Amino acid sequence: MKKGLVTDPDAVGVGRPRRRQDAHAKVRGEFDYATDLSAPDMLWGATVRSVHPHALLGSVNLDAARRMPGVRAVLGAADVPNNSFGMIRSDTPVLAADRVRYVGEPIAIVAAEDPVLARRAAEAVEVEYEPLTALLDPVSALRAGAVYRHVAFTHGDPQAVGDVQAEGEYLTARQDHAFLAPDAGIARPDGRGGVEIIGAAQWVHAERPQIAAALGLPEEMVLVRNSGIGGAFGGRVSIIWQLHGALLALHTGRPVNFLYSRTETMLARYHRHPSRIWVRHHATRDGRLVKLEAKILLEDGPYMHASDAGIGNSCSLIQGPYAIPNAVVEGWSVATNNGMCGSMRGFGVVEPMFACESNMDNLARVLGMDGDELRRINAIQRGDRWIFNQLQDRPTPTHPVMTAAAAMPLPAESGPRHPVDRPGGVSSPARAQYIRRGIGFAAAAKNVCLSEGAQVNSTATVSLRDGEAVIECAAAEVGQGFVGAAVQIAQSTLGVTRVRIGGASTAMAPAATTDGQQQTMTSGPAIDRAAAAVKRQLLDHYGRECGLDPTELDIRDDSVVDRAGRRLASVTEAGGGRQFSATERFDQRRTRRLEDVDSPDPIHVTMDFSANRCVVDVDTELGLVKVVQMDVAQDVGCVVNPIAAHGQVAGGSVMGMGLALMENLQAVDGHLRNTDFSSYLIPTAVDAPAINTRFVEEPEPGISYGIKGMGELPHVQSPPAVLSALRAATSLQLPAAPATAETIAGITGQSAADDDQWYRREWP
Repeated sequence: MKKGLVTDPDAVGVGRPRRRQDAHAKVRGEFDYATDLSAPDMLWGATVRSVHPHALLGSVNLDAARRMPGVRAVLGAADVPNNSFGMIRSDTPVLAADRVRYVGEPIAIVAAEDPVLARRAAEAVEVEYEPLTALLDPVSALRAGAVYRHVAFTHGDPQAVGDVQAEGEYLTARQDHAFLAPDAGIARPDGRGGVEIIGAAQWVHAERPQIAAALGLPEEMVLVRNSGIGGAFGGRVSIIWQLHGALLALHTGRPVNFLYSRTETMLARYHRHPSRIWVRHHATRDGRLVKLEAKILLEDGPYMHASDAGIGNSCSLIQGPYAIPNAVVEGWSVATNNGMCGSMRGFGVVEPMFACESNMDNLARVLGMDGDELRRINAIQRGDRWIFNQLQDRPTPTHPVMTAAAAMPLPAESGPRHPVDRPGGVSSPARAQYIRRGIGFAAAAKNVCLSEGAQVNSTATVSLRDGEAVIECAAAEVGQGFVGAAVQIAQSTLGVTRVRIGGASTAMAPAATTDGQQQTMTSGPAIDRAAAAVKRQLLDHYGRECGLDPTELDIRDDSVVDRAGRRLASVTEAGGGRQFSATERFDQRRTRRLEDVDSPDPIHVTMDFSANRCVVDVDTELGLVKVVQMDVAQDVGCVVNPIAAHGQVAGGSVMGMGLALMENLQAVDGHLRNTDFSSYLIPTAVDAPAINTRFVEEPEPGISYGIKGMGELPHVQSPPAVLSALRAATSLQLPAAPATAETIAGITGQSAADDDQWYRREWP
């Protein structure tokens, strides 16, 4: 980030450091989140949830709850018209009917006059369980055949052997999205037999068909509207309370509000997959990679959700940002009863990139090479092929990002430490003689947009009247800053200053999901095309009215100008009070499934790259860690807003640091044990290091302004960078994330899978 760069609330166009348009409202507490929603005559919803990881359901007695004064509805599985939903496969019950498969699975729902009464009514529902044996270990699930998807492929010569080999097994923990606003929203009847659902969503057009099918309604009778979102990170893509609210609203004829506690939010939703990954790199003695072998095991929940896509991403991107001529890769996503797993920032890539980069550290140690140099000589380049047989035919600035990260100034090693900067913080008992500094390095690659044949398109409408442009696009703003980027794109293309954008809903044409760091890269071009069409309309109109050639005219700074740049009229004057409007759709290039190796289509739309040099101080006696600095260089195609881009890198890097050092949603006997912020630890502002950013801008071909998505990659590169620095400081192998104080101090060891030979066995 350039020194001295400051935000300008009035900055116009792509590349300018514009302040977020919701910044003041959020700082002042005036921003309306889903948790702030209300409606006249509103009821409150509550959910009865399973207390067992796996059990048959006997009777579910709703009578006592229904008799309570002020309770307006108590519904069970029999009250659901079509009792299933799902993003890919409709395999998830709206309400459990005959059995429960995880702790927290919904069994019944209640609507009452106030939230306390709703919770008491839920407690009054009598549920009889017959506990069953739960499948809790992913290795056991693999042996039992509880597999959602099995991926296996080879590249080049699978029999190739390198002069030097390095292998290891690497683990990542279950990570929660930990957004600050819990799940909440309102469902209300529309008075015509349909329902409107308002809450935090990442893809309203994916929610509507699932909700309509479960309710037995035509899709046009379901309206899904996005609200203010207090963080998403992939978590808002799943339906949690929405169907329950809709059922109760239609049953009672009144609006129903759901507001989850933190614990209920963690129990109810999906988390990052725990992973166990074995990797072996083969190399020549001078460090050239010869072959990659990998076996990947991702733990999913008892319902499919997006497990196919997760293991596909993991298997395809286990190679990291490196050119490897030969590979043998196999992966499984398996079902357990430990709760649900699914989309989270860096979906399916955080886990294999941690394993890849950790083993690259291992290989560097075996070779006696510097890890930076090993990465540099093997960096994939334009014209190389990925191990999944996709040609890397796009900009590939692997060397520039590595060089930029390594060139940033390092922090001073000596001098007085502020108490907050000591390992362990202000009250730390760390003693100076035990503090060691380590410098680590990691590089990363991440797919941009959805992959393996998933729909990637977006539609936008731009209207212009009296000098003001209005954007309509169902793309979800989840805090990543899309609305600001949309405004800046329209400003640059249309040449006007006053641009505003409304909220997302299914009343608009479909837009891309806010996943896969794709929104600006997919909806941005749709906005650009629509704005360009509006510009042509206005210039054609003005040219006809004034007898001028429209091709000789342009719009700049809210004025129509001629080819010499002379102002002819304001946009308002040129429009003559008319409204100009255009709707445009943008489709990304077609992709294929991993298994379709003979297809000429790519698996991933495009890729982006980053590098992170991380500096840590470690108290080797107590295992306490202070991440001092991260120097991150990232490939972005084109920076739309430098301030927003830096914020994405900083936020994602700190979030990844959480997985590296502290975040672990622990499942014990199928029960999640740390489901609030007193026990599930996340980084705070005190933990955050100094984060320096450099952006490498090599425009993405075929995309307006060369924009490339960037929001997930910071989370992908951060965990391996932190662990690399810890290894440098401690000489420990540290094969698992998070690396806790107990592990670093040697109080507890870090072992891999319970059966540490699982990856060597032959599976049917």
